[in-house]
Amino acid sequence: MESFINFFSQIWKGFTALELSKKLSILAIAAVTCIGIGAMVYWTSQPEYRVLFSNLSAEDAGNIVSRLQEKKVPYKMSAAGDSILVPSDKISELRLELASSGLPQGGGVGFEIFDNKSFGTTEFVQQLNYQRALQGELSRTINGLDEIQQSRVHLVIPKKSLFVEDQKKSTASVILKLKSGRTLRPPQIDGIVHLVASSVEGMNPSDVMVVDNSGKVLSMIRDESKLARMSNSQVEFQRNIEKDLTNRVQTMLERVVGEGKVVVRATADLDFRITEKTEEKYDPEEPVVRSMQRQSQKSGTGAIAAGGQSTIAPVGGKQTSSTATKQGPGSERLDEVVNYEINKVVSKTVMPVGEIKKLSVAVLVDGLYVKNDKGVEEFQPRSKKELADLEELVKKASGFDTKRGDQVVITNVPFNKGDFDAANGVKGSWQEKVPVFYPVIKYLVMLAVLALLVLFVLQPLIKMLLVKAKTPAFVAREGQPPQPGELEGIPSPLAIGDKSMVALTETELVRQMANADTRRFAELLRLWLR
Repeated sequence: MESFINFFSQIWKGFTALELSKKLSILAIAAVTCIGIGAMVYWTSQPEYRVLFSNLSAEDAGNIVSRLQEKKVPYKMSAAGDSILVPSDKISELRLELASSGLPQGGGVGFEIFDNKSFGTTEFVQQLNYQRALQGELSRTINGLDEIQQSRVHLVIPKKSLFVEDQKKSTASVILKLKSGRTLRPPQIDGIVHLVASSVEGMNPSDVMVVDNSGKVLSMIRDESKLARMSNSQVEFQRNIEKDLTNRVQTMLERVVGEGKVVVRATADLDFRITEKTEEKYDPEEPVVRSMQRQSQKSGTGAIAAGGQSTIAPVGGKQTSSTATKQGPGSERLDEVVNYEINKVVSKTVMPVGEIKKLSVAVLVDGLYVKNDKGVEEFQPRSKKELADLEELVKKASGFDTKRGDQVVITNVPFNKGDFDAANGVKGSWQEKVPVFYPVIKYLVMLAVLALLVLFVLQPLIKMLLVKAKTPAFVAREGQPPQPGELEGIPSPLAIGDKSMVALTETELVRQMANADTRRFAELLRLWLR
């Protein structure tokens, strides 16, 4: 304890020996250091806030804030007022509790409007509440999409009429507010249109209009011709085939030449003609019995036995006629007519739509990079044999057919690796890991700042004060010798030299001090040099 008191007494002694300007500077540095340390401690002691709910409507945000205030849970609101942040250790508990209370509702009122039953409600009010509930439920469902930040649905449901010709169709309008940087693809827009149309009785997809918050129409015009719709689907079908073919070839080549060192583009010429083929085949070698007729006659008188046969071939078939007569105690006559049909096979074939007529594949392959004598990488083209092997692989993977006139071209060119790194998202990939290590980084930053303050502020300051406390206090007066006792611990040059009061010059005074106490004079000299 005594050494501790001596340590601070020496610091105070060195502080009092400083000039006024240096004292003010040290006080300012100490104040800034204390404020910085206090700010760091306050920052690290604050709880970490994370998003509880985002993209909230004004009604949901107000209801959630009210519940948080009732539970006395600290929270923060975003600048836009659509996101609420709470301490990270309470997120799961609050989400479960708010979900059990039906929050957030997702904007608008849903079918929970019918939970509170009231007597005396008219049919008009019930119908209006049903329409409001249906609009709210559709809006909540659409808000569940990743690209949608907020949506509103407006339904027009006319009254039912007794006459069909007087019945009007139901219509709907959907207003979407997309998240920043997000867009909707045509299949997603069609999905929203069919979702709304299927949720309202008697509504067709052509009666649904979808617009964004800037007023741009997103849904397709449904009164287009069948041929135009077919053309759109054909283009999409062709793009899907080309994309699938490009992906297959590129992934295969990247396993051979390396990732990011090959670019593949494929073009497919498709035949979208609808062709029906009808074919009839006749086989005269295998006739088929179409009909048969027999007639027999008997009598009691006899006659000369006779027999005959005749054949008549009608058009499109074959006919055979035979007659037989028998004589005896009684007579009998038998007539038989058989009609034959020639065997015929009728086949009807519908040719496939979207058959590939011609295929073209272009491939760019990066070369090799070899360091020269100066250590600089130089581009070295691939050998012809290697390019031929790659071309054969592309033909096998793409279904190359010489009868169709397919083409495959492989070109060896140098690539700029930086472009592929940017395209593959190498830059900024570390940012995804920052939130995971955020608590650790926060404390590491605090420790680093404290270490810098101790090493570069506190340690030099304390060392300077200690040296100042051990250094004899002396203030040179121009043209005057130091007074007795002014040099603490160093004998006065007046006592060392001549006993008389003789004024010494500065040079002589310094020489006298150096001769009196060499060690302490060296400390004083080091202080002056600083």
